[in-house]
Amino acid sequence: MMIRLLTGDDNPEVQAYLERNYMETALLSGNLARCGITNDRMSRRAGDYYGYFSAGRLEGILAFFNLGNVVPHFEAAKAIGSFIEIMRQRRFEVLVGMKRQVEPLYLALAPYKKVRECENSYYLVNQEIRPYSLTCLHQIAAVEAVDRETALTFMVEAYRQGFKRRFNQALAIKLIEDRGQEETLLFLLINKVPVAQAIIQVATGRINQIGGVYTSEQSRGKGYCKALVAELCRQIHAADKIPTLMVRKDNSPALRAYQALGFTYYDEYLIVKFAV
Repeated sequence: MMIRLLTGDDNPEVQAYLERNYMETALLSGNLARCGITNDRMSRRAGDYYGYFSAGRLEGILAFFNLGNVVPHFEAAKAIGSFIEIMRQRRFEVLVGMKRQVEPLYLALAPYKKVRECENSYYLVNQEIRPYSLTCLHQIAAVEAVDRETALTFMVEAYRQGFKRRFNQALAIKLIEDRGQEETLLFLLINKVPVAQAIIQVATGRINQIGGVYTSEQSRGKGYCKALVAELCRQIHAADKIPTLMVRKDNSPALRAYQALGFTYYDEYLIVKFAV
């Protein structure tokens, strides 16, 4: 048993591992496809990938992304000890992944790293198309078709007020510019003014993961985000892929809206934020 930094020579085994676990490793797979296995320090989505091997077989991947997130996945619980050893030595802000993968790690790290917040969510998948349309006059537009300053201002509002993140226009610009071909960013406009947004955050050969779903406070309860997510699901299904997303367990209105669009429970998802 051993754990080491993965290199380009490991790509065939890494791809086989990701394929075996394609639903749970979407974030790893999407970022590897975009940035490669060798860390490009200039890219926030690149990172250091560690592989856990048992009897010469890859049975776990632990990724430290430059933006401050660590994403683990393992097929055997015996990888946990090796993961913790590496994680104790590395600096990171957020630990994310399926709850059954993340929970044993953050509990073991609790004596060494102070947990600031733990966000429990459901991981949902959509295997069917349930269309949804608004009756009010509106426009759904990609970010490229929206006035730049207007789009940036709305995104800053979304990430600050909706997601409680430190965010500014420079980060919004990076988010817009550092996207893959399939990572569509949509706005819903009323009288040419954005009132809601949604984005494909991760794209793999099988999955498109939707995120960044936000409606301005004064426009909630009108189905705007539901319409955006329905449109993204339509596009994703048209490409023969599976839409997925996360929703906080305590966000009952959003959960009901996603279920009405055909999303069903797959697993629990955990985001653990540490004090650094």
